[in-house]
Amino acid sequence: MKIFKALFILIPIIVAALVMNSCHKEQFSTKGALSFSTDTLTFDTVFTTLGSTTKYFKVRNTQSKSLNVSSIKLMQLEGTQFRINVDGISGTEFKNVDIPAHDSIYVFVEVTINPNSANNPFVIFDQVQFVTNGVTQNVVLEAMGQNAYYHFSEHITNATPPWQSDKPHIIVNRNGGLPILAIDTGVTFNIPAKCQIYMGPNAVITVDGTLNAHGGDWGDSIVFQYIRHDYQNKPGQWLGITYSRIGKIDMDHVVIDQSTFGISDEYVLDLIAKSQITTSDLRNYGSDPNIPKVTLDKCIIRNCSSSALTAIRTKLVATNCLMHTSGGNMIVCAAGGTYDITNCTFANIYNQYTSHQNPSLLISEQIAYIDNQFVLGPYPTVANIFNTAITGNLNNEVAVVSPSNAVTASFQYCNLSMDKDTFHVIQSADNGCKFNFNPSAYTFFVDVQSNNYMPDSTISPLTDSGSAALQPNPSVDLFDQPRSTSPSPNNGTPPFHSIGAIEWHQ
Repeated sequence: MKIFKALFILIPIIVAALVMNSCHKEQFSTKGALSFSTDTLTFDTVFTTLGSTTKYFKVRNTQSKSLNVSSIKLMQLEGTQFRINVDGISGTEFKNVDIPAHDSIYVFVEVTINPNSANNPFVIFDQVQFVTNGVTQNVVLEAMGQNAYYHFSEHITNATPPWQSDKPHIIVNRNGGLPILAIDTGVTFNIPAKCQIYMGPNAVITVDGTLNAHGGDWGDSIVFQYIRHDYQNKPGQWLGITYSRIGKIDMDHVVIDQSTFGISDEYVLDLIAKSQITTSDLRNYGSDPNIPKVTLDKCIIRNCSSSALTAIRTKLVATNCLMHTSGGNMIVCAAGGTYDITNCTFANIYNQYTSHQNPSLLISEQIAYIDNQFVLGPYPTVANIFNTAITGNLNNEVAVVSPSNAVTASFQYCNLSMDKDTFHVIQSADNGCKFNFNPSAYTFFVDVQSNNYMPDSTISPLTDSGSAALQPNPSVDLFDQPRSTSPSPNNGTPPFHSIGAIEWHQ
């Protein structure tokens, strides 16, 4: 009887405990995730002294039941510059944080940076990671790490003060979004020599006016690159430079590195968005009297996840330019326009981070509209390719699409990785051109893995194989070294110099 009496007393207690535990479980949602007041917390103060600043963001539970956040963690991706406080408690990692239904918590973030430290990147990133019901979410933290000129989605107008080159220029955006530097219609914008321009993630420069970037020599060169120092040679970190139908670009001694598409007609933005978002409607290109002009002299475009240069119905003049390491075509000349390419090197041999599957040079009388809805063209397209090396690991690195014979292509004294019979479909006579299927079987360049694209001494098929009699005839190469005019051991008739952007010299 005593046993039953004890059980009689314990049963209500056990039941009550089970009911309470059941109620506790029911009040927590087992699905869904959090929402945040921002996806990127930006400390956009330009720090001038050693100091700290604090900002915060809210973490919201928008559901009708409580949420248990199993983990909140400061990732410390670039050291300990950032510190966090979750609802009054400091630390780097927090477990089982409950947020009641339709309620929120605050995460306070403090950053301390010495902007005069050369070891700091220009923009310092970190993340706060949240794990809720197996769902991982991140809030990005970014702070300006060094003294620089910061441009937050800025329009360049006639009232914009001239840029200085004493400090780097950083193209970023407040609180996420697409960082844009827009050169407005009718504006001529001159980037000064020695200017170093660091592009934030997915940053883009759009040109509706005129962009001039003149380094003058390589000691004063202008460089467009990604803001992270630890991402060297990794393509696709920012978008690139686009131009509209009324845009003009003129550059010399310029490096464009780690972009998605290098320099491109702005139609590329329509392709990315998969809709017509730009002012230049591709469907009107054939009747548009405006012809944009792109002039590149002694420029390097490298490490692109897509194409290095995409020109559509454009007047392009490229001389002594090196373009290498691209995931798409190295250069596209399409749907009308004139393209004069002299002493350039287009090389897609060494691709550490990209897969090279498209011809390095594509010349086409037509172009497909967004998502291949229809094809526009044919349009008369003229390409003059002189003393240029087009090399890669595909069987045919040159493709000409001209079903209506609207393309007029002239190749003279070029070294081409393509089939000779295929070339003769484009052009009946060789005109001094050489053909090599697999450049890796030849000693073309000194060391492509270290970005040295000078012909490798006299054993390279590029050395002393270009004609110095063609016009235009640049007297110096990409690096301002004099072009050789000595008799050629390969061709025998002077004067000759190296094919490509870089003259061989000891």
